[in-house]
Amino acid sequence: MKDTDIQDLRTALHFLQQYDEGSEHISTPVKAWCELAEIYAKKGGGVPVRPPTRSGPPMLFKRVMPQDQPVLVGLFGSRRRCALLIGSTEEQITEKLLEAARNPLAQIRKEAPPCQEVVYRKNVNLASLPIPILTPKDAGPYITLGLSMAKDPETGVQNISIHRLCVQGPDTLTIWMVPGRHLESFYLKAKAMGQSLPISIQIGLDPAVYIASCCPSPLAPLGFNELDIAGGLRGRPIEISSCLTVNTDCISHAEYVLEGEILPELVPENQVADNSLPEFLGYDGKAQPSLPIVKITAITHRSNALFQTVIGPGYEQSNLLAFGMEAATLLFIRQHVTDRVINAYCSSAGGGLLLIFLQFRKEQEQDDGVVRQAGLAVLGAFRMIKHIVLVDEDVNLFNEEDVWWAMTTRFQADQDLIMARNTQGFPLDPSQNPAYAPSITSPGFTTKAIFDCTVPFRLKSRFQRSIFINSTEAKSIIEN
Repeated sequence: MKDTDIQDLRTALHFLQQYDEGSEHISTPVKAWCELAEIYAKKGGGVPVRPPTRSGPPMLFKRVMPQDQPVLVGLFGSRRRCALLIGSTEEQITEKLLEAARNPLAQIRKEAPPCQEVVYRKNVNLASLPIPILTPKDAGPYITLGLSMAKDPETGVQNISIHRLCVQGPDTLTIWMVPGRHLESFYLKAKAMGQSLPISIQIGLDPAVYIASCCPSPLAPLGFNELDIAGGLRGRPIEISSCLTVNTDCISHAEYVLEGEILPELVPENQVADNSLPEFLGYDGKAQPSLPIVKITAITHRSNALFQTVIGPGYEQSNLLAFGMEAATLLFIRQHVTDRVINAYCSSAGGGLLLIFLQFRKEQEQDDGVVRQAGLAVLGAFRMIKHIVLVDEDVNLFNEEDVWWAMTTRFQADQDLIMARNTQGFPLDPSQNPAYAPSITSPGFTTKAIFDCTVPFRLKSRFQRSIFINSTEAKSIIEN
């Protein structure tokens, strides 16, 4: 089986088995209330989950109670697994995304889709789904891998994106649309027109769709449909279908689809306390005081549907956020600064967004300034990025120990540390607050830093790493 044969979550899981990346099946009944998340956090969550934690396989909990239904978590929990799922290597994921963005494939329509094999239009009850509650502090059950699909009410342009969705009642959710994202602009237009916004929420998809949905600008600028990038990744168009109760579309091979409308009405995300759910940086999130309501008009799903989730912080969430950011950063640098940049890697230590390693090839003395210029340009263009580490081509930027080695032997703080004070950042990092540093004027501002761990061009000959021989005999032993 090839990655191009993947068309949904089920074929993706089957594909991984041939690479010894199959799911660990848990047949013992597990509670949706906190127990599922606790088990996965320890066995496969990864940084920034609170220790002890580690990397692990996807976990398929076959009997999540009280619904007694299956839930998958951890599919995106390793970079290797993600690379396999889109026919790439760990080092080439960003180039694969860039190629897909250059060669997008528009979605096509499908009649009688698998996602509508089972349909509930009356007596819709979200409690019938195995939606986990991650910690005892959570505002409620959260859909964390619900991919929203909606259309611009003025232009009809379609967009996909992931936003957190908290169950508030049998047929209602609250949605936190990240400010500035396309879905928020659609919602605000509809609200100004005195209308609700039709929406579909898909759960359990071809992994290429989830990865493409997280691509930021300039990789996916306003008006660009990330589903077309997913088609480019997969080498064929993604199939979509008409919803049954609202005027928008759904992804044909989704495991679950929730149809509904985002209403103008606002309610608190948490009715009794201040918490939302664990955020991608590893801290408890704060509930939003007023969020739009999503009124669910229908639930459709495949026969024997498989619910998919992430637990908030960890490798899985970080990988989903990282790939698009890495590709967008490379594209930005190549377009606006230099083609000397080789690769980019967003570390899970920064949740896949706040900490990025950039690799460069210096070919002349002027490149000493060019790589720093690239770092400064990135800080200005991507508000989420807080720390940048610049490394040379002989450093494995995907090995964080190797990056620390470069910082130890190729960095002097008095000349290689570049700071940008009191710049726009991201308030979910609790240090980005005036209470933490008097230099910060308001929450969400921060001092950003560039760590230039590249060797000055004039000294390159003095920083050559030791080379061991590569005989035919030795190569044979190593490979075996």
